[in-house]
Amino acid sequence: MAMALTPSLPSVLTTLVIVITLVHHASISASASASSSRIRIQCRSGWTSALQTVPPSRIDDGYCDCPLDGSDEPGTGACSGSVDGMWAGVPPKHESSNYDAAHRPSQYFSCAEQPSLKLPPSRVNDGICDCCDGSDEAPSSFAKCPDVCDEVMAEERAARAKAQSAFAFGSKSRMGSIAQYNKWHDEKTRDLRRLKDVDLRAADKELGEVEKELTEAKVMLAEQWLNTVYEQVLVAEPLAELVGDESAMSADDLASFVLSLCALSAEISSGNVANDRCVALDRASSDVGILWKHVSDGDDDSLPVLEPPDSGSEAALVDFAERIVLRLEGKDTVPSSSSSRGGNKINNERTNKSPPLDSYDSEDDPYGDDWEDRPDYDYTSDDDSEDHSHDGEEEGESLAEDEANVEEPQLTENQLLVKSLLDKVPLDRTLFKEQGKLLLEFTLGAPNDEGKEGGDESLEESASDEGANEGGEESNAGGDVNGSVDPMALQMTKSAISKRLSNISHGETAAQSAARYVASLMKGATLGDLRNVAIMTIYHSGVAAGDVAELIYATSSGLRSTEAPSSESVNDGKSSCSPPWSTMCPPRTVSLQSGVRTYPPSFISEAAKKRCEERERLSAGVCYALAGESELMFPTTVADGYYNYYEPQSRDGSEDDSLVPYFSSIHFLHEKVPSYLSSLLKRKESLDKKKKTLLRKVSEIESELGDEGGGSMYGPDGELYALRDVCLKIESGKYEYELCIFGGAKQRDHGQTSGGTNLGSWEKLENDEEGRRTLRWGGGTKCWNGPQRSAEASVTCGAETKLLTADEPETCRYAFTMESPIGCDEQFKLKKSL
Repeated sequence: MAMALTPSLPSVLTTLVIVITLVHHASISASASASSSRIRIQCRSGWTSALQTVPPSRIDDGYCDCPLDGSDEPGTGACSGSVDGMWAGVPPKHESSNYDAAHRPSQYFSCAEQPSLKLPPSRVNDGICDCCDGSDEAPSSFAKCPDVCDEVMAEERAARAKAQSAFAFGSKSRMGSIAQYNKWHDEKTRDLRRLKDVDLRAADKELGEVEKELTEAKVMLAEQWLNTVYEQVLVAEPLAELVGDESAMSADDLASFVLSLCALSAEISSGNVANDRCVALDRASSDVGILWKHVSDGDDDSLPVLEPPDSGSEAALVDFAERIVLRLEGKDTVPSSSSSRGGNKINNERTNKSPPLDSYDSEDDPYGDDWEDRPDYDYTSDDDSEDHSHDGEEEGESLAEDEANVEEPQLTENQLLVKSLLDKVPLDRTLFKEQGKLLLEFTLGAPNDEGKEGGDESLEESASDEGANEGGEESNAGGDVNGSVDPMALQMTKSAISKRLSNISHGETAAQSAARYVASLMKGATLGDLRNVAIMTIYHSGVAAGDVAELIYATSSGLRSTEAPSSESVNDGKSSCSPPWSTMCPPRTVSLQSGVRTYPPSFISEAAKKRCEERERLSAGVCYALAGESELMFPTTVADGYYNYYEPQSRDGSEDDSLVPYFSSIHFLHEKVPSYLSSLLKRKESLDKKKKTLLRKVSEIESELGDEGGGSMYGPDGELYALRDVCLKIESGKYEYELCIFGGAKQRDHGQTSGGTNLGSWEKLENDEEGRRTLRWGGGTKCWNGPQRSAEASVTCGAETKLLTADEPETCRYAFTMESPIGCDEQFKLKKSL
């Protein structure tokens, strides 16, 4: 019996699939044939970039002839990935020049649950499950793709959920901070408007009113001052008689008198020379209404210009009053550098001489030990007395001839006038300076008995006996250069000599600077003006009556004795040591042109008589002829009058000085600023401070708010406002790092609570176009052989502000990462597809 053969179900299904597949390929072939009969394209090869023509038979044939644009395989996946940079050697395509991209199929496939996973078309419906949910394979395909996204994306989804949570919290926190900033911004804007529109306007109005009153008060002060000086002070007896009339004191006499006063006042105190000018002359000129227009340093030819205030000019009177106020307040001289006596450093560049010795108090250095260490004065050099004989007489004579042949520079008229005034100053310190120079050279290193330079050490073996002169006065001779001197006496003498040389230098500088101003007075002012300046210079110099009297007798042509100085001198009849006061003693008087009065006033002649008696007592034994080094007698003390140098005396604080009562009217004038003006000055000062405070507040607020272009210190949206007081710390390796917003960045060792290495100060917040934020610190401590340290922190979104990492990618450049709500903005959300 024959059995019927019935085909099984699986075999039927297999046959059906094969038939469908054949039909599908046939349709594709038919389509390709149809399309190939219609299309012929040109494209460039992806490897050679040569232009090629693709015939219709090679279109959609499963082989990619045009990898740069995939134009020959629009219906297959043969060119999948070529235009996305997935083929080695073929650059990614940015733009097609042959076809509109909108009319071509997509070059990749995105998984529904995995947007970041992009598949080329060749891997779609290829029977392999690439997407975790199987969305890359059609449901009717052979591949069975279960949804395994929960397992595959568990970690990714957790990270994403965390990021979404952090963004939600951080974004909310950021918006809250921005809201706080906006509220603060509005308040500060209102404060700024009030400061500008109300407070500053009110302050300006009040200040304007006070300045108007102050101007009127200054004009009144100037007028009252000049009236008092000319109508009361200068005409009062016996001040008006201090400088006599033209028969007693000519213009040249007055000029010498004023320059001598400047020199003596500077010898008394280096504080009487300020800004390279004689303070006494400056103040005297101002008192009588003569203001100076000073010339620039280095201009030796031009003379200062005198500018008397114009009584009809309000501006001129105000300027004059302001100078008076500065003097009354003690602010008319600005010290350039204080000396050890509290004076001012003197600029000697114009004189072309060695800088002066700084005065100092010998009580601070009783032995003079510190003087040798002072580098600012070379008392052993003297261009005029340089010894050229050390190489023989012939060479010395040759050098002398060369010096004689050097032409003297031609002096201008002004320079000749200044020189002639200085030559007439009766204060001659030459003998003391030369002797002092020898003594100081001796203290630096005198030869000892063995012919070696022993200096002070050779003087320590014994002390010389102090002798006495004929009059019973203490002798100044303590020992010769080949003997020995008490080392303590040597140091004290050295200190005294040095101090006197310093004071003399200050006096010479004062006279030299004053000579140009006096020359200008002689050319541009009247004799009366010069007399008035001389009287007021006596007051401001502070020189005692005895020294003033001595200067009057030395400079007045009517009082100078016609008899020549005695040929007998203190030392073997040498006139070079004649006492400078010899022409004054005994004091005498002369009749003035009026014939009614005599000159000088009685209190001056009495002071001169007293001075003569003092000088007579001190004269014996204090002046010796200059000796060679081998005959040098070293003094154990330096008495007043030693080698014709008598230290000038100060009038300040002396109730017995005969000049003090006669200057009471001038002293009263200089006591203080008038009360009506003082109160206005205080009001103006208070208002100036108030306005300055307001302007500082305006500046601070404007700096915080920034400009309308988003230049606020808190960032474009004010996002740093909530972090203005925040400091962040992180440990990395053996160091702890601290970053302070709007503060500094530090690197410290573990356990260190303060100090540390400075990594820089806050500079700015940078926001780039892609939304990346970077905080920067700069200008830190310089690395050895490297740059200054700097730090930067890259910010990402986070629920709280904290540092995540610390690194030093380059020498002395520190890089940090941090998360903060300030990074949770819309750009971050879009970038992370949250």
